[in-house]
Amino acid sequence: MKKKFYLPLFVLAFAAIVSCKKENNDIDNPTDKPVVIENDIAQLKARLDHQNAGLLPLSNLLASSKRGATSSSTVTATQNPDFSLALVAQVAPPDYEGNKLRATHVAISGNYAYVSYNTEGDRYLGGVDVIDISDINNPRLVVNAKLPNIDISSLAVDGNNLLLAGAADEGILAKVTSPAVLIVLPLQNGLPTDAYRYTGLPSYVATDVAYNSASHYAVSGNAGTISKINKTSGAIEKSVSIGDLLSVRTYQNQVYALSGTQGIKVVSNDLDAVKTINVSQNPTSSKRTIDFYSNYLLASEGAQGLGIYNLNTGALDKRISIPVSADDTDIDANDIVTNAVSTNDKRVFVANGGAGIAAYQFDAQNNFTYIGSSSFNAIDASSSNFIISRDNYVFVATGKGGLKIMKLIELKPALPTCNGTYPAYTGSTQWDLNVNNAASYSDTKTFASNVNINRDFNWCGTLNVNGGYVNLNGGVFNLYGTMALKQHINVNTTMNLIGSGTIGGTFTVNGNGIFNVMGSLSQGTVGSKETSFINGKMIIDGEVVVYGNLTINGSGKVEFANNKSKLIVYGSLTNWGTVSNGSITQIK
Repeated sequence: MKKKFYLPLFVLAFAAIVSCKKENNDIDNPTDKPVVIENDIAQLKARLDHQNAGLLPLSNLLASSKRGATSSSTVTATQNPDFSLALVAQVAPPDYEGNKLRATHVAISGNYAYVSYNTEGDRYLGGVDVIDISDINNPRLVVNAKLPNIDISSLAVDGNNLLLAGAADEGILAKVTSPAVLIVLPLQNGLPTDAYRYTGLPSYVATDVAYNSASHYAVSGNAGTISKINKTSGAIEKSVSIGDLLSVRTYQNQVYALSGTQGIKVVSNDLDAVKTINVSQNPTSSKRTIDFYSNYLLASEGAQGLGIYNLNTGALDKRISIPVSADDTDIDANDIVTNAVSTNDKRVFVANGGAGIAAYQFDAQNNFTYIGSSSFNAIDASSSNFIISRDNYVFVATGKGGLKIMKLIELKPALPTCNGTYPAYTGSTQWDLNVNNAASYSDTKTFASNVNINRDFNWCGTLNVNGGYVNLNGGVFNLYGTMALKQHINVNTTMNLIGSGTIGGTFTVNGNGIFNVMGSLSQGTVGSKETSFINGKMIIDGEVVVYGNLTINGSGKVEFANNKSKLIVYGSLTNWGTVSNGSITQIK
């Protein structure tokens, strides 16, 4: 049996699991093809699907229960987030000779996302997927590279080299005396080649790798080390013994190494000790990561949640407990753990195992705000083990569930120019909003019930509706800014959306209705393929994404304002109507 990195189970104890040698009778000259490249488009395409594409519900009620931090470590929930998330694709794990691999880590470089895999059990077997993310609405799996007899725990991209931290089976790599290894796999035009060089490391598994302009830094667990490695020769230039190392990052000309039992060791680029940041201990954990925002260090701390530390003093600023949705009542308590954290400018994304993911945000004064959380339990009950966000993407590695690819949807467009100066809304937000007289407001409000618009109505700012529907029956509705609807909208008159919007349910544009989108609109909740209807006219100056089904009936018209405008449909598309100045894109 091997000592390895069991991501989905989160039960690997680097200090407690006994390692034993594996029989090598099934290895037949494995070094002849150290990397097995799969680039058959049909086979790769079969592993990527859009079946559950849709808006991810982000509950921000701070949940019915929490785990981890004490009650004093609270965070304020915003009722008006400035972004949303949509699941755009899932990538099933690859298999090799009957062995199903598990997603462990993701790295981003240019137009590609690189996903690493390992294998549960005694066999050493890893792989790397390369996903073309140049089109956020339609990512494509373009290459899979398998490394027989080598597990991969983590990866990073340094220029034209893919750095793979992991473990190799006994006898596979010459002059390597312990399983832990750093693989340097050259890239050609961003894609992996079929040979690599390697550096043997002490201990059973290399858990993470990072780099700066001069060196590579790898950490190995149990009685392992942090090692500074020459980029050209692969030689270890210096190493420092630190037990139970789980993660390593470089930031502001220093190196940060997270130990499960000794906190975060901050060292210089030459590995000279600088200080220790005393984070919550995780002696029996597997995946843990750290990230940075301004002068803060954010650390995933297992059952204790998310720790936020002052980089200058090392003091704990706050510890955030793990939100657990009221809908997720059957999660194994041992799988409610914070495994990874990723910052994307002021936004923070956290992987919380069976509790899914949580999103937070720093404001201009560095206050930390809770945006919301969501799990994938309704889709495949997968565990969120690793998370990374770059640009307008969020990637989640979910072990057996493979990879989830999400689109970050901006809900705060540039400050809209309203047609006039409007007062704030002072009425109730708990009951139906019935607009029976012409009205105009400039505000940010969340309405708990329904909205019925019967006269001219202008809204400048953010309008959230948690009720079952919005009905436009008369007048003209101009919305300048952001609209977020939990359920449905029926357009029987004219609506102009100048900004961005999300619709969790469906939209229906009836015979005399005109729905004019000048900006962006996203429709449909994850896993729900409800049908929207266009019986009137939809004018698009920007991008409309329909994650559900769309039917354009005979009287229906779609009109694109220019050649940059898009209508993208993930579900079924039935078009009996008219499309002018462009074409509809269907994601299959």
